[in-house]
Amino acid sequence: MQITKKKSFTRQEDGTYLGHDVYRLTKSFRDSSGRERKAHVLYLGSLEGLTKSDRKCLASMLTQMIEQHQAVICDNPALYEMAMDFYAKYRETKWAQDDDPVLKAEAERRERERRRDLVTVRLSSLVQKQARTIGPEAICRSTVQLLKIREFLSSKGWEREQADMALMQIIARAIYPFSELKTVRYLKGNSALLEMFKLDRCKVTKDALYQSALRLWEVHTEMEDFLHERVKTMFALEENILLMDISNTYFEGRMDGSQICRHGRSKEKRDDCKIVVLAAVVNTDGLLVRTMVYEGNRQDVTTVKEVVGTLAGQTSQEARKIVVMDAGFYSAENARWLVENNFDYITVLPSGTAKFNPDSDHVVRHEDCRHQEIRLQMGKVEIEGESRRALLVDSDAKALKEQSMHEQAARRYEEGLEAIRAGITKKHGTKLRDAVNNRLGRLDRQYGAIRKEYEITFTYEGKGKKEKTVAMEWSRKDDRIGQRQKFHGKYVLLTSLDEKDELNVWKFYNVIRTVEETFHTLKADIDIRPVYHKSDGGIKAHLNLAVLAYWIVSVTKYRLKLKKYPNVRWDEIMRIAQAQVVVTAEMDTVDGSRVSVRQSTEAEEELAAIYGLLDITANPIGKVKSVVPLKAPPKNPPPENQ
Repeated sequence: MQITKKKSFTRQEDGTYLGHDVYRLTKSFRDSSGRERKAHVLYLGSLEGLTKSDRKCLASMLTQMIEQHQAVICDNPALYEMAMDFYAKYRETKWAQDDDPVLKAEAERRERERRRDLVTVRLSSLVQKQARTIGPEAICRSTVQLLKIREFLSSKGWEREQADMALMQIIARAIYPFSELKTVRYLKGNSALLEMFKLDRCKVTKDALYQSALRLWEVHTEMEDFLHERVKTMFALEENILLMDISNTYFEGRMDGSQICRHGRSKEKRDDCKIVVLAAVVNTDGLLVRTMVYEGNRQDVTTVKEVVGTLAGQTSQEARKIVVMDAGFYSAENARWLVENNFDYITVLPSGTAKFNPDSDHVVRHEDCRHQEIRLQMGKVEIEGESRRALLVDSDAKALKEQSMHEQAARRYEEGLEAIRAGITKKHGTKLRDAVNNRLGRLDRQYGAIRKEYEITFTYEGKGKKEKTVAMEWSRKDDRIGQRQKFHGKYVLLTSLDEKDELNVWKFYNVIRTVEETFHTLKADIDIRPVYHKSDGGIKAHLNLAVLAYWIVSVTKYRLKLKKYPNVRWDEIMRIAQAQVVVTAEMDTVDGSRVSVRQSTEAEEELAAIYGLLDITANPIGKVKSVVPLKAPPKNPPPENQ
């Protein structure tokens, strides 16, 4: 090929014509009769600034690019860029598309690839099956990837399959808070987790999940420290306030020989089973700092040194942290230990307000989150001969709440008395004196504080063991003045803080609701009780798995909270996410094959909004397509549809 010149004329404003040279890339060839001809391959324009040698070099580069489709080397960068621009224009010309064999082959290949996705199918043969939920799994997997749990397990020498099993189990615990046996059923019949982690269905059994949970318990302390540091770094958190609380979890079974299952007080008023204690320290954002498992009869006050003591090495004298705890954790020894180990504390005075002495008459009035007035007053209390700084909190709303709770307990006590009286009057009810007294004794133990407000009398007939109760009467004592004094709505906060602002101390203590919300999530959303394991190792592994699932829940909710998502309740997030499923569609083709396409449904508006905030792809599992020849074409095929 060569560059040829042609004279071109441009009409001026005065009517005259101005001539100038333009250049074209020309190709010589012979026609069918053998005559030499020239074809103009590409218009090059005026090529201003190029010398004759430059034009010759340009023609050589374009010839090599067009005929041999090879890159060229040129010492002149400007000339090289010009050649590349002209070659790009050449590829779009009609000459190239019709006569260039290489470009024609590329176009044909692209067309074949496009047609590969086009197939004529029989719509009447459409079958959709193997539907599995994918939305909750995708949300939890994104958080697991963010926490880098796989990297931690790999650093501990875990094999890939073991890590996949553990990650899948933690995610399943956050979504399906069931026993291992029931979890296996959901994994195989309801969830897409097995596909996401590419695990063999035959290897996922309850025994495999048991072993995975036990392996996770072996590294639970190191993993907890790793996750805590990871979250602190990820969200740039500064933990100045630590919240401590414990919760009881009960068991179904006798648990003979267990070292950690002991009888203890249960809020469910159950005395037929043993319980175990889960202690937790969280920060003000509800993210875990430390957890420990204790025996069921362990007193709250005896857990402070062990739980908080594991964090003492992380607290410097320059950055003291505040431990906020309920009255059950307070003792003079614990208070001294916290201060000696560079912790400040805030707790409720167990013995009420009798020993409170105000510093002055100054009272700070403030409104809580429900716009109810509270009154705050600084002072001191005398405990075991020591004067400690304290804050008196006076709340009318708390007084009303105490009275309401008391009246509710009184109503339930009277319902119990009515049940006893009904047993006396029924034909086959409980009438023997000792049996009736036993029923009343059990009721009194349940409502001991209420019992003092009632006078109960019985009428008996008969003698000895056959003595029966024939009537029962009761009345409530009229002590209105004493009741008003009892429900005063005041409580005292003890603190080691040298804080002059009363409002700050109250706000520091008020965040203890966060740890209460943590245990509510563990009980309601992750369902840590009851526990059906029959060994101490299984119990600890079960509780540890719930704690790891809580990491997913809390971090996911915190990420959404940072993005101002309006509703961060876990059950609501799961409800929205469960609308997305992955499903397999199968159809017969007219050429005797069967097309199978597995793809997730499109995320609906609410779920798409959550995905956008969490940076999750809208289709967690990509499209998977396969074409399988049928053994024989179907008889009497229905009309074809494209």
